[in-house]
Amino acid sequence: MGLMENYKVIADCKGMYEEEIINTVMGNRGIKDMEHFLNPVESDLLPLEELQGADEARKIIETGLDNNKNFGVHFDVDLDGVSSGTIMTRYLRNYTDKVFPYINTGKAHGLIGQDLKQFEGTDILIITDSLDKNTDQYEKLCDMGIQVIILDHHAIKPGVCYDKYVTLASSQRGYGNPELSGAGVVWKFCKYLDEYFMNDYAGTYTDLAACGILADVCDVSEDSRENRYIISEGLKNLTNPAVKKIIGGYGFNSKAVLFSVAPLINASCRTGRNDIAMRLFLSDENKEILALKKQLEECKQVQADELEKILPSVYEDLNRQENMKVLYTVIDTAYGISGLIGNKCLDLYNKPVFILKDCGSKYCGSMRSAGYGNFMELCNNTGLAELQGHEEASGIVIDKDNLGKFIETVNQKLGTMEQKVSGGYIADCEINTEDITRTLVNMVKEINRISGAGFKPLLFKIVNINDYSISSFKNGKHLVIMPADYIQLIEWNTNTDYEELEDYALMNEPLEVIGELDGGWFMKKYMLKVIISSLKAGVPQ
Repeated sequence: MGLMENYKVIADCKGMYEEEIINTVMGNRGIKDMEHFLNPVESDLLPLEELQGADEARKIIETGLDNNKNFGVHFDVDLDGVSSGTIMTRYLRNYTDKVFPYINTGKAHGLIGQDLKQFEGTDILIITDSLDKNTDQYEKLCDMGIQVIILDHHAIKPGVCYDKYVTLASSQRGYGNPELSGAGVVWKFCKYLDEYFMNDYAGTYTDLAACGILADVCDVSEDSRENRYIISEGLKNLTNPAVKKIIGGYGFNSKAVLFSVAPLINASCRTGRNDIAMRLFLSDENKEILALKKQLEECKQVQADELEKILPSVYEDLNRQENMKVLYTVIDTAYGISGLIGNKCLDLYNKPVFILKDCGSKYCGSMRSAGYGNFMELCNNTGLAELQGHEEASGIVIDKDNLGKFIETVNQKLGTMEQKVSGGYIADCEINTEDITRTLVNMVKEINRISGAGFKPLLFKIVNINDYSISSFKNGKHLVIMPADYIQLIEWNTNTDYEELEDYALMNEPLEVIGELDGGWFMKKYMLKVIISSLKAGVPQ
């Protein structure tokens, strides 16, 4: 029924008025200016000219438009990448119909290993949200007479002379907001073009910039005002037809991006159907959008079936490594699900993990880590493997002959390091069910509208739940507890034993839950809701 003991409750707010609860919680979160935090303003955007390389890229595009050149836009394969490519493609199509989108297959990023013949006939290639580790492919494109613009946010490898072959605009080049994602960089560049061409097209794509920033788990704390402004504006102005269709009747907020939009796009690349996601985001035709969305949902089901098949053997393998500081396993699958498996294993074991696939003479796959700082750099410094991506979540390629030595070396390094853990999860405050009001729910929903890295959604511990009924929906898949006829405590994809919980209900044994406050209409009645993340029954009074 959940691990309630893993949660630390910060404040006792039982019996407080709504505003008192919010002021207490936000004060404990360290928010200095709540009005500005909740309502960022346009001046929070950094000056457009701070994006190095933007003016050089603008000149290339202007000349290309003046001379009726062919533009190619290369998409990366996750939601940030698809959003980035969509922004750039849709923006350019305001000026020319000679814009041709491209996307890799599977989990491949950038141009390494790609057939460059696909770009024949392209005059200007704009690569969004990816940067190769070397310039080999860029040099070949130059030899083909293609000008290359890269709009990106990934770490720039020291000593690589990108500027010799490409025009690179990146949030990692002295930019005041290194937490700006690929879609954010593309959107800012389009704002730069708008300013020069005296247009206002970029504002139409702010919803996509918000999707990219949120999906790439970029900072949304009070210190990241530019990100919060872009997200705030994007969530208020949903225009992309595909995102509208995916969200449906639900609110467009951080949770919708992370739990509705991103999983569909990720399923497309994990099953090698990246083109579906690209076509979906570029389409304006309702019938086509519905058909493509259905195909993505089928990809998601294929992914779920593959996970169900593979995870038991993965856990069995990792359980045999209980004395190791770092875990690894080799999986046999045709799908790119190593990162997804890595996330599940990291949550379960709280140890760095490598999920690998047989790629001929090498293993390739995903790394996930937590609590050891820049774990990607630590691994690269062994000289035995090559990792690219983010500090705690990256891809890995390693010669098969090096795997044993690599694991041994990393294990030894971790043996001298202390893993910095948060000490569990944080519940912001403790309240009773009668403290949950529509006013409080609306205040919390407004705060949680922009949440993610640096500012997690507000969590509440609900105590003294004594008189309640138990039900479910979707054939028992989701649990519903009702302590009143206007409150639903919902546990999605529950593992709770219904018979045991019903016994507690018959004996009026009290419950405690931890979760997010929410609300919405159900059967023509507005219901207050708690989305449960932890549940405990039989709590002593």
